[in-house]
Amino acid sequence: MRAVLHIISDQQRHYLPLEEALLQSALGGADVLQIRQKRSPAAETYALLNRLSSQCRAAHVDTELFINDRVDVAIAAGVAGVHLATKSLPLEAVQSLRRATGWRGLIGCSVHSLAEAVAAEARGADYVTFGHVFSTKTHEAVPPRGTPTLAEIVERLSIPVLAIGGIREENVEQVLETGCSGVAVIGAIMESENPRRATQSLLDRIARSRTAPRILFPPIYRGGDSNEKHNI
Repeated sequence: MRAVLHIISDQQRHYLPLEEALLQSALGGADVLQIRQKRSPAAETYALLNRLSSQCRAAHVDTELFINDRVDVAIAAGVAGVHLATKSLPLEAVQSLRRATGWRGLIGCSVHSLAEAVAAEARGADYVTFGHVFSTKTHEAVPPRGTPTLAEIVERLSIPVLAIGGIREENVEQVLETGCSGVAVIGAIMESENPRRATQSLLDRIARSRTAPRILFPPIYRGGDSNEKHNI
C-alpha cells in the first residue's frame, strides 16, 4: 500500500475557482480533501461539503472529505474526519462529541515538534500532521523543520504521521523516505492550472516511492458500510 495524499483547501491560494479545483483534485485521485474555510460561515461550509460529496459520488470517485477545525460542521455533514489546529477545540472535547453523537470520523491534529506529536498520540489522536517540512509561502519567517525531525516522529509514534509544508513532486521522495504515512499539500495542487493532472502526477511519484509507509493511514468510515467503520 502506498502513502496517502491529502489535499488541503485554502481560500487565498487557488488558481481555478475553489470548488472546481477541489473537484478536479478528487478526479485526479486524491485520497482526502481537507476543507479549510477559516473565514466562512458554517452554513456556507456545510453547503460546500454537501456539493462536493454529491459531485464525488456522481463521478464515482473514492475521495473522502475532512474538515479543518469545524467539528460541528464535520458531524452535521457526516464527513470522514476532522483536523484540529492549535486553536481548535481540545482533542478530548472532540472525542466526547464523537461518542455522544455516534459520528465515526477520524480526528487528526497538527503538530510542530516531537513533544507535541507524542502528546497528541497519548491524548488519543487518530493521526498527526507534522510540518512545515520545507519552506512555504505561509511560513516564510519560520525555518523549516526538516525531514530528520519528521523521521524521528515517524519512528516514535504508533499512529500515522502525515508530512506537510512545501512538498512537491521534486522533493516528495525525500519525505517518503522517512516512512511517513502520507503527505498533505496545498500549493502544489491548488495553485496549479490543472489540479487533476497535478494530483495524478504527484500520486504517480508517490506510488513509485522506494519506501513503504511505516504505518498505513487508518481505514476511513464510509457512510453506510458497517464493514468499513473505523474502530474507535
